[in-house]
Amino acid sequence: MRITNKIIQNNSLNNINTNKQLEDTLSTMLSSNKKIARPSDDPIIALRSLRLRTSVNQVTQYVEKNVEDAKSWLTVTEKAIDTLSEIITDVRKQYVKGTSDTLKPEDRTIITDNLEALAAEIYNTGNADFAGRSVFAGYRTDTTITFQKQESINYEITEKFDDVTVDSIKYVNQGADENSTFETDIVRIRLSYDKIDNLESLSLTSRISSGTYTVVTKSSSESPDPYQTVISHDNENYAVFVPETGELLLSKKMADSTDDIADCSVTYNRSKWAKGELRPEHYFNCTATDPVTHEVKEYKSHGGEIQYNIGVNQSLRINTTADECFTHNIVRDLQDVIEAIKDVNDIEERIKTLKDKYDELSETDVTGREALQKEIDAANKAYTFLNNKMHSLFSKSITKADKYLDKNNVALTDCGTRSKRLELIENRLDTQLESLKELKSENEDADLAETAIQMKSAEYSYNASLMATSKILQETLLNYI
Repeated sequence: MRITNKIIQNNSLNNINTNKQLEDTLSTMLSSNKKIARPSDDPIIALRSLRLRTSVNQVTQYVEKNVEDAKSWLTVTEKAIDTLSEIITDVRKQYVKGTSDTLKPEDRTIITDNLEALAAEIYNTGNADFAGRSVFAGYRTDTTITFQKQESINYEITEKFDDVTVDSIKYVNQGADENSTFETDIVRIRLSYDKIDNLESLSLTSRISSGTYTVVTKSSSESPDPYQTVISHDNENYAVFVPETGELLLSKKMADSTDDIADCSVTYNRSKWAKGELRPEHYFNCTATDPVTHEVKEYKSHGGEIQYNIGVNQSLRINTTADECFTHNIVRDLQDVIEAIKDVNDIEERIKTLKDKYDELSETDVTGREALQKEIDAANKAYTFLNNKMHSLFSKSITKADKYLDKNNVALTDCGTRSKRLELIENRLDTQLESLKELKSENEDADLAETAIQMKSAEYSYNASLMATSKILQETLLNYI
């Protein structure tokens, strides 16, 4: 094959371009610190790089956003539950003070004021939020657990009791004389709300022998009052519903045959709501009817656990629902105590008034004095009953407060356990992220020292090819003619 100058020239140019391309490639690697500039440079590296970058972005999302959000949510929740525990502890301290036998009227007034102030704070704690989302409201994060203002919304609430043990209360009948003044135990089922409009339905599953029972609604202002009414029907399967207090009073016969009620369901309506009261939709199956638009909304109880994705195929529950710690009974028990204190204060005031009237009567008014003395004796007897009831209620309330604290501690421990688990997952994700970044760097990043040496070598090769080509092309056929 005849080698011409043109062939030599083309081959030399091709070699020069090859060396120049290598130098350009190495220069790009050195300036970008990447092994490839485009996928076609090395499809294997490009494909592996795409996979690693996806993994890095995914884990970064978990570490920097999901985990951080979950940590903040759990922190807010823990602080709120801890605050609730402190409030219940303060309530318990007031109960302990109330057990003292040396309480004066002014002492009871102080205890009442303190309990009312604490009652107002209990549920406000449950309105804690994270980034505008209510942390105890389940899926309904746009709604606080309490009403923020006085509202008139008609709720039809179905309250279910499972394995209910009925509650016994002391009733003191204040008669005109000592014989008609007495105390007795009345069994009740207390609903979560008072000031109820009307009772829609009541369903009891129990061991009532006859299988039937009578339920009547009676206002506390009626005469005879609901308590006297249910006492008068002790030999029947009879119940009295008191709308003002939200109590279902059971006759003695009905109470005896309904020990440990297997199931109880009560449906009732309530339309007036004060600021700070718990919203029913966070606790019960209910419907709410807007008084203006008449729009009806249906709610299901226990609005759900919020799960955060904190890893590949791994999630963690971050929320605690209101029913786990902010229960209705906390304040309902507190209201019972305040009412018992009020009853004692009222009877003391009545005794004082009667004694003042007695002192004002003339000593010659024997009949009037005897009548007043009977009333004073009856009032003193009622005072003894009511005072004993109050002290007994204080003692029982201490035990109940301890149970609420235990329930609260369970919720707090559960929240702390999830925080600890989140911490362990975060540590693992940090390690995983570092490993992925290292693999990504090994796959994509160029070795600067090696690349610099290769580039210098390519530069020498390029210069050598230029020198060789220039010498070869200097000699032509004309030099020999």
